[in-house]
Amino acid sequence: MPRTFIVDPVCAITFGHSLNALGYFAEMARSYGNDIIKVASRHLPLLDGKEDDIERFFEFQYDKFIEIDRKPVAKDWAGLSAQAQTSAEASATVDFSRFMSKFRVTADDTILFPSVDYYSLLGLLNVIETLPASRMPKVMFRFIGVMETASLDGDANLAGNHFKRRLREAMNRGMNISVCAETPKYARELTQSLRINVPTVPYIAPDIDALPMPEEGPITFLSGGSAREDKGFFRLQNIISLVNKRIDPSKWKIKIQGPPNKVFSQNSGYMAWLHSLPNAEILPGNVPYSEIVRSFRESHVSLMPYDPETYASRGSAMLMESMLFNRLTVCQDGTAFAEQGMIYKCGLVCHTDEDFADAIAIYADFKPSQIEAQAGMARKHYLEDIQKSCDVWMKGKVQ
Repeated sequence: MPRTFIVDPVCAITFGHSLNALGYFAEMARSYGNDIIKVASRHLPLLDGKEDDIERFFEFQYDKFIEIDRKPVAKDWAGLSAQAQTSAEASATVDFSRFMSKFRVTADDTILFPSVDYYSLLGLLNVIETLPASRMPKVMFRFIGVMETASLDGDANLAGNHFKRRLREAMNRGMNISVCAETPKYARELTQSLRINVPTVPYIAPDIDALPMPEEGPITFLSGGSAREDKGFFRLQNIISLVNKRIDPSKWKIKIQGPPNKVFSQNSGYMAWLHSLPNAEILPGNVPYSEIVRSFRESHVSLMPYDPETYASRGSAMLMESMLFNRLTVCQDGTAFAEQGMIYKCGLVCHTDEDFADAIAIYADFKPSQIEAQAGMARKHYLEDIQKSCDVWMKGKVQ
């Protein structure tokens, strides 16, 4: 039976969305009748020290951007050229050459990236373009606007132009490549630059069930995102202060994912202010997935005052998980995922801190049953759209 490799060489840590996405897209691909092999970074730790079904194979190229716990240099890398050990593209090229050999990849197989990164794209294309057509596997790249321009020289625009040029050249040479994007806006941009039809495939999570809506206590809002500035963490003080001028703090609650220890120590005054709030719960900066689920279970509405420049083309797993858990959202205008929020009618879109405060005051006056009903309709719409989107990408069906 043909195999589909679900590949993410950047998946090297056990928290965040990469590891979850590896599993989610594996389940999606399996539903189309494929044999599945999940392949991540060789530095990915075992979850709770237990063996699993993930092949830990790839080197990690992005220490400049992401801190991981590195394992010692692999024995089979000791004899490689200096270029392969110091150049990220050369290293990724060697990695994918080893990958093709180790797993005996053929033209019957598919290599699917839930979220492709810059050096994996270049490295894989470098390897495949040397193969005869009879040995070229199908390659499926999903673009989410995060790591595909993560060049180590720091020039994201140059990297973006380069990967698009390489993709066009590869497809013009007849390589079997399929491309999708996480947001409609990004799909439109790639359609124009690659001169092909690029479908939208939003974040999928087939195993996420709707959570019961909390009935007791005030309406509770969730601010996730590991206290990152680009996710609006440092806007919260102003937003919360504005809300408390509109309604009594006893009428609403907020759960806030706090920062890692380094960020905490650098912003102790801000953190002290957040901890002083009588209606706030501050969560740890890095939490296991079970705690993420708990935070959704105890909340009604998710807040996303994200930076519109950073998220101009990007989606938000927070938005998608909110819908799948049957929660409403308040999104930042100007982000690509705000368009998705409007498509699915899963909440409100705001421009300023004043707007966010107004939205919180509005939802604080809702009954849980009202939130549940609106969130349920959005969830149904989203699930239907996921199925159609996956059919387009996986089977080439025209909507």
